[in-house]
Amino acid sequence: MYGLHKTILVLVTLLCWGISFIFKVDYSIIASEGITIISIILAIYMTSFSSLVSSKLADKMSKTQDKQLRGKSELGVLKGYLNVAVKFGIVNIVIGCILLLMKNKLKANINRNIVYNILSATGISSLADNIFLMYVLFIFMINRQLWNK
Repeated sequence: MYGLHKTILVLVTLLCWGISFIFKVDYSIIASEGITIISIILAIYMTSFSSLVSSKLADKMSKTQDKQLRGKSELGVLKGYLNVAVKFGIVNIVIGCILLLMKNKLKANINRNIVYNILSATGISSLADNIFLMYVLFIFMINRQLWNK
């Protein structure tokens, strides 16, 4: 990943996590919707990458060295971004499922402990990270498609 994107990703993570933890935001309220959104995003990543692999654009990207990351092809950089995005997506789905299960066990807000708040803040920050990575990958792919023409 590019340094700027790593920095922004860390800032988004810390900012969303901190705000969510301080204000005790309950991610389980939107966990089901978050899981749905992330599942759709992951499906789009998989289909776009699989359709890209057999295209002429993929051949060009594999032969073109990236301008910011020397020694890596543009296709390698895209693969790195997709790997990070998929990992964040899986983390979000797992945390969302855990929180939905915990929500059923913890009926009253009083019973919600520090572990629940940490998981909830992590779910919110990973959802924000996924949205940021979706934007970055969208811009990356649009720029390559325009470059291809």
